Amino acid sequence: MRSKVIGTVATLATLASWAVVFLSLHGGLGPRIESRPHEATGWVMAQEALARLQPSGQITVITRDTSSFKNPATDIQMASFRKALGEGHAAIRSVHALQVDPLRPVEVPAGDFYGILKNTPKGSVIVSFMGPPMLTPAQCAQLGETKPAVVAFCTGSLPALVDLTSLFEQGVLQAAVVDRPAGRVAGLGRGNLRACFDQSYQVITGKNLADLPAPLAGNR
Repeated sequence: MRSKVIGTVATLATLASWAVVFLSLHGGLGPRIESRPHEATGWVMAQEALARLQPSGQITVITRDTSSFKNPATDIQMASFRKALGEGHAAIRSVHALQVDPLRPVEVPAGDFYGILKNTPKGSVIVSFMGPPMLTPAQCAQLGETKPAVVAFCTGSLPALVDLTSLFEQGVLQAAVVDRPAGRVAGLGRGNLRACFDQSYQVITGKNLADLPAPLAGNR
């Protein structure tokens, strides 16, 4: 009788361990992330990059390093981005994965972004999932006229903290993805990827700078 009890307990323990493994591979015990908006973001970032890529250019990506600090949203965006580039017959030449403390604001150090810009040839595109190039005036001047295009993911408080209009005018930013005004967001995840993207975000270029929120005082 005792052996049967031990056998039953062992079986239940085995089943429980397999259940834990299954759950960990399928989003864990917590709420699952809504992947569709992040997939749409990666797709649109790829479309913006492809539209600016010249035949002799290359695509460079700046993104989070998710090996130390897990970030499912970043992983989904990157997977969608790579897939869309493949469909557009383009590929990523290099990836700069930066370690980011999840408790600190996401931004690329000015020196790092400047170095990437300086070493990326004209006709290429730099895609930053970590915000715009926040360079000093001296760094902008040193870049000269032959700069690669920059497409940056600038959501959250970034548009209020950084003078994106100035970056466009200086020619160091060509497209920025920003949050759509809260009152116009509805039906997350519905429709095709472009429709899903438009429910939460909008693309800012030199043609619609008026849609950018004004930066806070002291950040102009």
